[in-house]
Amino acid sequence: MELLQRISYYIVVGKKSAASKQISTQQRAKIFKALSDPTRLRMVEMLSNCDQMCGTEIADSLGISLALLCHHWRTLEHAGLIVKKKEGQTASISLNRQLLSDCLSSVTD
Repeated sequence: MELLQRISYYIVVGKKSAASKQISTQQRAKIFKALSDPTRLRMVEMLSNCDQMCGTEIADSLGISLALLCHHWRTLEHAGLIVKKKEGQTASISLNRQLLSDCLSSVTD
């Protein structure tokens, strides 16, 4: 809940960027569905506090297997909430902050 409060604060206090765009109802539904799982919500909260994290760091922090982490990654990636980068055998993800902000602002406006 802390993440949503911080993002809401920036939406209310901050100005919308020129890159902000209207998000379809279907896309917002995907985003909120992805965030409805406690593990995925914790992943988003963790990513909100840093630029990017590797899969092993996230799995260890959450106490889940890499196989389960991959399942959650796919769901978040399908919703557009994360961006995945792969360098060699190491995969890292970062949060798509603009999409999350646009989605929440479309609900609060």
